[in-house]
Amino acid sequence: MREQRKAIRNLWMNSFKNNRRRNIFVVIALALTTLLISSVIGLGMSFIEANNKQTIQRVGTIADANLNDLTNKQVNILKKDSSIEVVGEQQTIGAVDSQRLKNKKVQMALHWYSKDEWTGLRKEAINDFTGKFPVKENELMAPIAALKELGISQPKVGQKISLPCFIDGESYQKEFVLSGYYKEFVIARVVDFSYVLVSDQFAKEYSSLENNKIYSIKYKDNENLSQKNKTLAKKLKLTETQEIKPTLRESSESPMSTIIGVGMFLAIILISGGLLIYNVLYISIANDIRFYGLLKALGTTKRQLKKIIFNQSLLLSAIGIPLGLVVGFSISQVFIPFVMKATNFSEAVVVSTKPLIYVGACLFSLLVMLLSSIKPANYAAKVSPVLAINFTESKVKKHNVRSRNGGKLYLMAWRNIFRDKKRALIVIVSMTLGITSFVAVNSIVKSMDFEKFVLSEMDYDIMISPSYSSSDNTLSATKRLEKQQVSQQLNQLAANDAISDTRIYYSEPIQVAYDKQKFSDYIRSYNQYFKYGKIDQKKIQPDDFRGEVISIDSAELEKLLTADKKNSFDKKAFEAGETAYIQSDHPEDFRGMSAIQFSTSDKQAHQVEIDGFIPNNYLEVQTGGAPPIFISKNYLDEIAPNAGIWNAYFNLEKDKAETVSAQFQSFIDEQSVYKIVTKTEMKNRAINEISTMRMMGNTLALILALIGLLNFVNIITTSILARKKELATLESIGMTRKQTNTVLMIEGGYYALIVIGLVLTFGLGVTYVLFSIVQKSATYASFSLPMMEIGISLLLMVGICLLTPYLVMNSSGKEALAERIKG
Repeated sequence: MREQRKAIRNLWMNSFKNNRRRNIFVVIALALTTLLISSVIGLGMSFIEANNKQTIQRVGTIADANLNDLTNKQVNILKKDSSIEVVGEQQTIGAVDSQRLKNKKVQMALHWYSKDEWTGLRKEAINDFTGKFPVKENELMAPIAALKELGISQPKVGQKISLPCFIDGESYQKEFVLSGYYKEFVIARVVDFSYVLVSDQFAKEYSSLENNKIYSIKYKDNENLSQKNKTLAKKLKLTETQEIKPTLRESSESPMSTIIGVGMFLAIILISGGLLIYNVLYISIANDIRFYGLLKALGTTKRQLKKIIFNQSLLLSAIGIPLGLVVGFSISQVFIPFVMKATNFSEAVVVSTKPLIYVGACLFSLLVMLLSSIKPANYAAKVSPVLAINFTESKVKKHNVRSRNGGKLYLMAWRNIFRDKKRALIVIVSMTLGITSFVAVNSIVKSMDFEKFVLSEMDYDIMISPSYSSSDNTLSATKRLEKQQVSQQLNQLAANDAISDTRIYYSEPIQVAYDKQKFSDYIRSYNQYFKYGKIDQKKIQPDDFRGEVISIDSAELEKLLTADKKNSFDKKAFEAGETAYIQSDHPEDFRGMSAIQFSTSDKQAHQVEIDGFIPNNYLEVQTGGAPPIFISKNYLDEIAPNAGIWNAYFNLEKDKAETVSAQFQSFIDEQSVYKIVTKTEMKNRAINEISTMRMMGNTLALILALIGLLNFVNIITTSILARKKELATLESIGMTRKQTNTVLMIEGGYYALIVIGLVLTFGLGVTYVLFSIVQKSATYASFSLPMMEIGISLLLMVGICLLTPYLVMNSSGKEALAERIKG
């Protein structure tokens, strides 16, 4: 028995060694498929992890939500809640004088984090941390970008930094020591804001930590955050002015849609890779049927034959799969960082090396290898020795060739395709999936309508707004003068013929006559809406109740009132400055006031009747306490002739949009009181953001398309070599080499036509389904077929299908006819 096992082992080992060509093909197929699965899934998971990391970096925290102004009792409930992992605290203590900053548009805050906030929630969102968290009162920690704004390009731990600070309205000149610095990314999202971090001791010394705090929380489980937030709000019994604010907006897209979309792409990868392995192994075992027939004739049992085939499959797997894993891992370590650094993930490079990727790729390839061995092994075990020894390619059934036209080349080619239906199916499915994936990815990318995306974000081509806080009524005389001068120049620019539509709001800071009883309801309603910019009524001084008067066009106001179903509008009284409109969602708060008194910077007193109200969400103007008052431009010119622009919006003629946008951009960049956002800039950002998806998708699609074509080349090559004797026999009875080549090229053409038909029907259907899934999260997408890419891919496929048989036949046909007939 031992000798028999040894003989069987020697037999399959010798057979294995003698089939070097077959082994090379199988090993390459296994390695390529394993490489494909591990590297593509690794690339996908790396991009997912990099996207998550980049999101955290841009938000600046891993917290799930923020809460404002909690009581001690609520904080205790929060810290004892078993569903919460981390509770952090933060507070803005003061501000840095912007005149010391390199970019005068940047607002810089003195900010405080608790130790839990920094170590548990913030530290993961930064890179390149050097130093330590500030402990002493004079210690300070800052992002590198903030230090650059302070003129420090090469920071060193321990260096001294002198900062003029504003804290609770008081000015201080503070000497700090830099305890640490790091790279943070919030400034990429909020380009006109930065901060420096102070210690607990500094915060306790200069501000009350009991007021205006923000609490950050991270749940142990971040599934269904909206429901968790609702549950927590009930536990804390939040008041009207308290709010749980998610740090990230939860996706409205159904998780099932995402799963279906990802699953479809993953299925294409696995099917394409599996077909490649199955195809190569099936062909190699089928070609060895004669060998197995001889073994059976010599007395080898069915079980022993199956064992020979499975042992060879396992040995090939032991070579090909590890090779694919090693190459896949190596490529991932080099290729993934290279791709990410060329995209918008350059600061969030992540190479996912999760064991699941490589274990999954290994098991899948091994499973396909073994399953691919079952049917050929069963056939080899069951077929009689005589049939096995005389085995050739699938024979054409007699009733299929009884035709007067049976000798026509195109009919011969059609019959040859379906002599082995399984091989034909593998070729067709593989090429269809590959080209479908290429078409789908390109279609989705092309469907990203950047113009529509920007339109959904911006109603105007140019938006200009103040670089300072809208509630900052303490601008220096220098900045006030600059604002006036810039406003005049903007008015001149607005006269450009290329501007098709203009909406400009002018504003002037005012002091409103304060009555605690009259304004208490308004302040309560204001705090309910602006929960994170609340007014502390206790700190209001009667002679310092600050607000804004803002001009609004009569036509714009009338349109707004009509939308709110308020038809009473006395345009004449409004233009004359007799009436005004107040920003508020609660008209009942002003029941005791028919008019409002205020004074401008020249101390002149004015009074207007309250004729109506403008909703908070129209412009969301925040002030130092007094309600924003909307008046006519004529009246504003009368009481404040030097009023500056508050916000300006411009639409441009399409053919001149880029040139005029660049002019406005250049002008605004040269001064410090305004900032600008243009539709052109937004469009360029959108294009940059989509570049990552374009690169990933096209890389994946090209690999899958190439696998489909590789299957075709492999099957056609093997088929022609297996039919070499048959083709030589046809030549010996009168068929010319030209006719042989023509038949084979027609076969390739038939494959191409079938695949084209499937791509243009099934493929386009799959493409539309995938687009529909993507559109749920990208509503600005408009379905568009990449006709040029489809045409190029199909023409390339047709060329390969026609040329491959011709080239293989020419290569194999160099032998003498007699030698080819012998086989």
